Amino acid sequence: QFLVRVGDLIILNVLFILCSAPVVTLGASLTALHRVTQNMLFEQEEPLLKAFFRAFRQNFKQSTLAWLVELVVIVSLVCDVLLVMAYFNGGLAKAMYILVAVLAILVAGVYAYLMPLIARYENGMRQQVNNALVLAIIKLPKTPLLVFLNLLPVILVLISVPVFVQTLIFWVIIGFAFVSFLTSSILKPVFQQLE
Repeated sequence: QFLVRVGDLIILNVLFILCSAPVVTLGASLTALHRVTQNMLFEQEEPLLKAFFRAFRQNFKQSTLAWLVELVVIVSLVCDVLLVMAYFNGGLAKAMYILVAVLAILVAGVYAYLMPLIARYENGMRQQVNNALVLAIIKLPKTPLLVFLNLLPVILVLISVPVFVQTLIFWVIIGFAFVSFLTSSILKPVFQQLE
């Protein structure tokens, strides 16, 4: 059973990478990945390919919108950092960096819940974002862990590019699916409580 699960995660990882290649489809691909790993943990399994592509298709519009908004927010935060570097110094620069960091953490916290919520529940976009924001606050002990897992590749790059390159084979083979499985494991009691 363990080997079958590992095999499923490897297949899922390949599907995720291939379906994320156009970049604009990354949101739908991530949502489909979360849906399948949730199915695994809730013992609602169906054929892996069928489950992935059905979730990809059903949530395409909402998850793509969420991803594009997230992309805009990320670009905005990067621009904010560049502006602070160019126009501020001393204590004011530190205060601005802290403000940008707080905003980035808040956004990361909301998105840590948003894609799994889109994968599991049928709600309007505003309701999904509201629910993600509420969960990010009331489930605070879980939120930093989810943010860490979601940003792990970025954190590795920031710490050391050579270290990230050394772990690249892990990400290519199973990494993204494994992180999604861990995320779904952390969120399982949250969803059970909601349901």
